[in-house]
Amino acid sequence: MYSFGVMILELITGKRPTDVIFHEGLTLHDWVRRHYPHDVAAVVAHAPWSREAPSPMSTAASPAAADVAAVELIELGLVCTQHSPALRPSMVDVCHEITLLNEAIRRHAAAAIAAAAATDDDDDDDGRSLSTTKDDSLFSN
Repeated sequence: MYSFGVMILELITGKRPTDVIFHEGLTLHDWVRRHYPHDVAAVVAHAPWSREAPSPMSTAASPAAADVAAVELIELGLVCTQHSPALRPSMVDVCHEITLLNEAIRRHAAAAIAAAAATDDDDDDDGRSLSTTKDDSLFSN
């Protein structure tokens, strides 16, 4: 479980446990703990995913949703890398948390897409209505 937590922290921070800043006895867990929760921006500043071009899914999800996901993953990484193994969650618990996070992101993305579509519909509406049904034909007598 500890290694899985380190992997999550590596993905979130863009840092490796072997980076120079960790040579003085400081661990990745300790570094994240020092910055979290008051300086999440510093934790994710070097994350490779924060510099990537937006995907279709990320355009649907707001930056707030991405921030919430990052915070959830930071917390998950920290709990998985607790110094005491007895305090770490089981893999079943971690999978459950990741599944809940994934579902929340999908719900948020679906809501954002629906809101964007509604906004686009409102912007495109100029008061005219076009119909393609036979009864409303432009050429009916």
